[in-house]
Amino acid sequence: MSIRARRTPHKLRKLLVIDDDSKLLASYRDLLMPYGFEVLTAGDGQQAIPLVEDNPDIQLVILDLSMPRMDGREWLRWFRGRSQELPVIVISAYKLEAADFDLKPSVILEKPFHVAELLDMVGLFCGLGIPAEATT
Repeated sequence: MSIRARRTPHKLRKLLVIDDDSKLLASYRDLLMPYGFEVLTAGDGQQAIPLVEDNPDIQLVILDLSMPRMDGREWLRWFRGRSQELPVIVISAYKLEAADFDLKPSVILEKPFHVAELLDMVGLFCGLGIPAEATT
């Protein structure tokens, strides 16, 4: 019989991913959940508003700009009216100017990007633990 240290369950850190591509939303969830994140998802800016209002403990937002109904820029203007400090990673397939006023203060990640780049950014803003599978 081996004795193992019992890990106390830690509170999951919350991320919000806003993208109209449901396959991408699932892949963000699959990628980030093993690192100890609760990944909330919305298909556009309108769906994201109640998630932000109901989850004041969100630590990071990953935001696509091109979406129907309420796009990323429109949502970001709404969001910055509430929360200046929270980091936002803006994902775009288009070349964007870092000085683009609508997007400040945010970090821009251009598609196509490597998973490692996204993980580096998430780690920078939230800290990345060791994936759960790697610790067993």
